[in-house]
Amino acid sequence: MGEFSVRITQLVSSNVNALVDAASEPAKMARLLVAELEEAIIALTRDAAQAERSAKALNTAAEAQAKAAAEWQDKARFAMTKEREDLARGALAERANAETAAAEARSQAADAATAAQRARAAVAQLEVRLDEARARFKALKDAAGSGPAASSHDKRLDRIETLEKRLDLAGAEAGAQSLDAELAALAREDQLDAELAALRKKVAKKK
Repeated sequence: MGEFSVRITQLVSSNVNALVDAASEPAKMARLLVAELEEAIIALTRDAAQAERSAKALNTAAEAQAKAAAEWQDKARFAMTKEREDLARGALAERANAETAAAEARSQAADAATAAQRARAAVAQLEVRLDEARARFKALKDAAGSGPAASSHDKRLDRIETLEKRLDLAGAEAGAQSLDAELAALAREDQLDAELAALRKKVAKKK
């Protein structure tokens, strides 16, 4: 979320009255704040719902991978009873893959659930700020009395300004792999060798 998250934090902690009072055009500032807060609430509500769906799907995937890991362990044991160490090793490797996938899915599900909770909490706080901004805007309009109302042209300009702010907040993140992947592969081979030896001993004892 990057810069968008920063802006959300700023909106949540903002003092609506102070922002409006400091503006050269208080009514316009209040109107812009209302528009920006509404946009932020819509975006965060959508993000929260999406994160909740992702968390549910990832938990389901984690359960499926955990089940697959148990099945691969049984297949490895069966292969050893038939003296097929090559198949047993392959089954153990697949079990390790399934266990890794299950752990990653559980971690991602937890992250998604946390993101959803934070988004819902931010929405609640932004709604408070929105009520304040709307109330201030109404008060300014009432105080203006018969003064000129904002034209449709001004409203369109305000809308464009708000949308431009949203576009400016977009950001992207990139990651890079390192030697950790290669080292992890070597460690995994050692682990498979150890597990295969342990499985061989168990099968030998039962004969």
